Amino acid sequence: MRQPLLLIAAVALVGCGKKTTPAAPETNAEPKVAVEKPEPAKVEPKKPEPHKTEPKPGAKIPANAIVNTLGMPFVPVPGTEVAFCIWETRVKDYATYAAANAGMNAGMNARWKNFGHGFTQADTHPVVYVSWNDAQAFCEWLTKKELAAGKIKAGQKYRLPTDAEWSVAVGLGKELGDTPEVKESGIKGVYPWGKEWPPPVGAGNYSKSLKVDNFEYTSSVGSFAANKDGLHDMGGNVWEWCEDWYDPAAKARRVLRGACWDSNLYPDALLSSLRLNLTPDYRNYYIGFRCVLVGGSGG
Repeated sequence: MRQPLLLIAAVALVGCGKKTTPAAPETNAEPKVAVEKPEPAKVEPKKPEPHKTEPKPGAKIPANAIVNTLGMPFVPVPGTEVAFCIWETRVKDYATYAAANAGMNAGMNARWKNFGHGFTQADTHPVVYVSWNDAQAFCEWLTKKELAAGKIKAGQKYRLPTDAEWSVAVGLGKELGDTPEVKESGIKGVYPWGKEWPPPVGAGNYSKSLKVDNFEYTSSVGSFAANKDGLHDMGGNVWEWCEDWYDPAAKARRVLRGACWDSNLYPDALLSSLRLNLTPDYRNYYIGFRCVLVGGSGG
């Protein structure tokens, strides 16, 4: 009985054969008469593209913009007497200032050059690690530079937006109170993108927990759609210094608006009426600024 059993086992093994798949061709097999065509590669369904990491071609400079020698475009904002830069001050703008001012490329003053965390900013990203004092110095330098170049006239100047001007530019209605501290988070349910919560995809550069963009840290200015006045990043990317004291009586901390790339999924943290308040010498990698032009034909 042993020989029949061995024969049956051998037949069974021959019958199993090898699986024929494109990934494992038989190397010793005899040529086949009929050659099987390889299966076409499977085409995966196209996934929606995440938000672009650089400015879209649609992020154009408006025709009515005043463009200075650094390429910073300013547009009038109805309800104010100033023109707002359509985006936050960029690394390349600040680099030009630093090159012209001794000491801005050394020590802690040069912190803006190194974001850290293994991340390198492009020159079109918003400059960070700038204090309120740094932003003031930049605006003063830029005013002198543009006056000398004949790009602005006597009486015009660059500065930070006031808290009230920033509120108009972001689209807030009338706020109750006389100081930024009193107005703090006073209007609920209104965000830079509208009134819906959670924010829609493409609303801005916020915390990755919100899943509205694919940026880990800062993004190039103009990467997201502009608001009705042609301004980009009025929400997200970096916090923006304003001119005002948070509490004018105390005169200890300055106002910041707009939230940043790390602002999270807590609804009140993204309100258009939210204010941050920090000392004028404070620097961090989530803080930048935006300039306005006084005498720039505000609306």
